[in-house]
Amino acid sequence: MTLWDNEYIAQSVLKKHLDKNIDSGTRKESTVISTIQWIDKIISQKGKMLDVGCGPGLYADLLQNCGFKYHGIDISKYQVEYAKKKSKYEDTIFEVVDFRKLSLSNCYDCVLMLYGIYSFYKFEERIELLKIIKDALLPGGSVIVETFTKYHYLNRRESRDWTYIEKNGFWSNEPYLELNAFYRFDDLELVLVQAAKINSDVKVWNSWIQIFTVEKLQMEFRIAGFTQFEIFSSCTGDAYNENSEVLCMVAR
Repeated sequence: MTLWDNEYIAQSVLKKHLDKNIDSGTRKESTVISTIQWIDKIISQKGKMLDVGCGPGLYADLLQNCGFKYHGIDISKYQVEYAKKKSKYEDTIFEVVDFRKLSLSNCYDCVLMLYGIYSFYKFEERIELLKIIKDALLPGGSVIVETFTKYHYLNRRESRDWTYIEKNGFWSNEPYLELNAFYRFDDLELVLVQAAKINSDVKVWNSWIQIFTVEKLQMEFRIAGFTQFEIFSSCTGDAYNENSEVLCMVAR
């Protein structure tokens, strides 16, 4: 069982996406709006846009309002179902796609990989994804990718804790014991966020998150054929700060 194929858990994830006041799943509404304004400013060619990991499609109508033709893909059918119902534009496209099996036949002016989604995959999978995207970009097309730096986790210590949930928890509406853990692998520039549910059975979810430096991120994109890079400290276009928790890059 994954986060994506269990309906109860998927609805819990969706609720976090739809909370406009917190950064969880999707960034809070004010940040989403500022991100759209920045993208509209830096991407002059308002053509086709691919949003990798679109979730419930909260960026879709806003980008369509700017003149982009939006194509969102996500691994969760529940997120995509919500996005399709919500969209106001008939030409908006949403698809259920496992990014590791992505095959693109369309050509895009811009590809989005926001809020660290690029960080959740293995090195080989990331490079394969980038090569597919590079081949699908129109001349002069851009990729906007957002990852986390070591400063995002700088003061977070390794931890393990548990909580008894009587009903209506994130993982189940039945009573269960929830275990959470956070592990650092600083030598590998990785962190592990682990959750487990224990009731009639045991389910464990592991989220491995790659930490990036400017050099590491550019290196991976160069392997895939990208040659031009602009670096920012946020997905809203803040000037680069080497101590920033966020690393946002526009690659061409």
